[in-house]
Amino acid sequence: MTLVPVHEATDVEADGDSERRSLDTDLGRRLSQLSSSAKFAFTLNQINRVAIHATYDREEDGGTVTMYVMDVFLQDVQKGIPRTPAESPSKRKGRLQRDKEKAHAEYQVTHRYSAFRLLRERIMEVVTAPSDEQHPEWCAYCSRVMWLVTSDEFPSRFPNHGPVATYTGWHKLLVYSRKHGLERYVNLLLGAAKDVSYRYGAIQCERYPAVSHLLNDFLAEPHLRSSGWGK
Repeated sequence: MTLVPVHEATDVEADGDSERRSLDTDLGRRLSQLSSSAKFAFTLNQINRVAIHATYDREEDGGTVTMYVMDVFLQDVQKGIPRTPAESPSKRKGRLQRDKEKAHAEYQVTHRYSAFRLLRERIMEVVTAPSDEQHPEWCAYCSRVMWLVTSDEFPSRFPNHGPVATYTGWHKLLVYSRKHGLERYVNLLLGAAKDVSYRYGAIQCERYPAVSHLLNDFLAEPHLRSSGWGK
């Protein structure tokens, strides 16, 4: 029988404890990330779409800014009997369109144009960050979101106030164009940020929770936001 010196046995036990603590820490971190991902996914998936039906001007910092009022629509809970095979695609499309027209917004949020730009910039910072050991060089999720935040889909930045803009009707035209452009952009961003093909892949992008959190926060009611959205 070989006797192991007490100090060596103690070192072995210490190494084992250290390794277990490291594994526990790593497991806890992964579970925490999974919990955050699930929380953000659940919240974001509750949002169906947004619509901008109204705008108004207000005085701010000695100037006039245009505010865009977004109606936020949540996902409908299915009621009654599901669609039967007898319902043709065209009839189903018509029924869904009628349901959409009858839907009522759950709540409204208001942002100025620069806040939409800030959302775009913050998401761009997340998906364009340098890759590390835990993030692949090429990521389907980041690639799709990055394409959207760097594309020409976002309404152009042109000054829309002042006597000339008001007199020529440029202000009214630009606000109308921005209203529809911003609505389309946010809905495209919603689709890209919560696409299920990414969340249920073999490897989940670690940047997904950050993007989802930004979008959730932007679309949250003012008293529920965790950060400001600037001017």
